[in-house]
Amino acid sequence: MPHNELSNLDFDIVELQETRLESGIQKFENFVLFDSGLESKKHEFDCGFYVSGEFLKYVKDFKIINKWICCLRLKPKWFSCTLINVRVPKNEKMEKIK
Repeated sequence: MPHNELSNLDFDIVELQETRLESGIQKFENFVLFDSGLESKKHEFDCGFYVSGEFLKYVKDFKIINKWICCLRLKPKWFSCTLINVRVPKNEKMEKIK
């Protein structure tokens, strides 16, 4: 889903699957994409987060656990929260997660 579609939905945080983007943090004018894209250039298993608005200032950490799992840690004033995004592979052999 293109970023302009997400901004029209008026959500501050959206978990994304199969983004097929470069790994890491990509900053744009009014939002940030946190993505787990693989370095293999295939970008097959990536997942990530779209963050905009008020929540951008609360993002403390983005961590790529493995090719199927990434986490976004938020720390507003009164609590902390970790969002976990898990991509479930379809029609693929499940590998043992270390």
